[in-house]
Amino acid sequence: MKNLLSIKTTSLALALCFYFLNNITSCPVDSFSFDNILIDFNVEINHEKSIFLSKRHILNIELEAINVTLINTAGKKNRKFQNALIQKIELMEDINLLETQWDITLIGVRYRKGIELIRLMYEKILGLDHHFTGLHTYQHISVLSNPHSYPTFQKTKELLEKNKNEKYNMGLPSLLQSNPFISATYTMVSVLLGENSSKEKEKEMEDIACILDFTVRMNADLNVIKNETEYLKISNQALKKDCERLFQEYTKPVNYLVQLAETRTNDDWESLSDKLADLMVEMEEEIKTSGNISVHTSRKLVNLEFATQRVIDFITKYSNFIGQGTQYYQKFDNIVSSYQGESLCHQQLPRQFSEMREDIKSTIEKFENTYDLPELQGSRLKNLMFGVGE
Repeated sequence: MKNLLSIKTTSLALALCFYFLNNITSCPVDSFSFDNILIDFNVEINHEKSIFLSKRHILNIELEAINVTLINTAGKKNRKFQNALIQKIELMEDINLLETQWDITLIGVRYRKGIELIRLMYEKILGLDHHFTGLHTYQHISVLSNPHSYPTFQKTKELLEKNKNEKYNMGLPSLLQSNPFISATYTMVSVLLGENSSKEKEKEMEDIACILDFTVRMNADLNVIKNETEYLKISNQALKKDCERLFQEYTKPVNYLVQLAETRTNDDWESLSDKLADLMVEMEEEIKTSGNISVHTSRKLVNLEFATQRVIDFITKYSNFIGQGTQYYQKFDNIVSSYQGESLCHQQLPRQFSEMREDIKSTIEKFENTYDLPELQGSRLKNLMFGVGE
């Protein structure tokens, strides 16, 4: 009975394992979502659990029947009692074997889900990296924070140069022209000291008033946006490297030594699945042969479980970064929306201002909808990764 049950249990467990392992290569990453991974994970775990409980129920029924026989024949020391005792010992070994195989199956499914989670997070991080690279924030801020970048300002400046008072003939060094405060002060002084009439001076001031007001008021805030956007970009690049290191450490227990970027480029996920399948077969064969788990195999299982825990830790790190990015960009939105002179000066402000506002709003939407993982918050993922389904 023991050998027959062991062969059937091992064969079915391996067949299911191979089926689920192959799923990692059968679906394109674009068709995955974090929520779909968890739904699929829950289905797989509950399916495996159903098989385990069904087999365990059959063995328990047989065990109860044998216990009745042992009770009825106790003390008689006849052949029927001896046979029932041997059958009970074999059944207890079968139950232990089944529970061991159940543990291995759970670890294998969790580990494979960890691969899918790493794969998806890496795609999200690469998407963010591409997003930050494609932003025009730096160019926009360079234009918006320097009054000399505004055509109207340049035109007025040229008129001032033509009509400047020879008595106060002094030019602003080029180094200081990039400083909005000094440049604005110089321009206003030039207007006031110019030889034009009061009416002409008033018109010149009106022409550049919005530009000077915006660049002086918003300069510090624009630099905050610039510096903190750069910080987020660098942080995302660091997160990318962390994800690549995680994958390298995660795949060591199955002896897969290819880097994450190379695996992604070459679409080598099937090889990784094969490595995991080979390890599962090796452990199943050892259990089938010896009837228990050796210290060596036990260490392998511990390594797989530890690797899975590292994925959970990285998801927390990733989620924290996305939350931080969302808060930063909401602050940026408040900054650009707080300029009180926009209603009066909207015609004077260059297109870069409106484009930057659209970039900020678009990024908030991406952080909240494309990159955020609300379905992984709380205990749901941990219950699946370390429990037995929902």
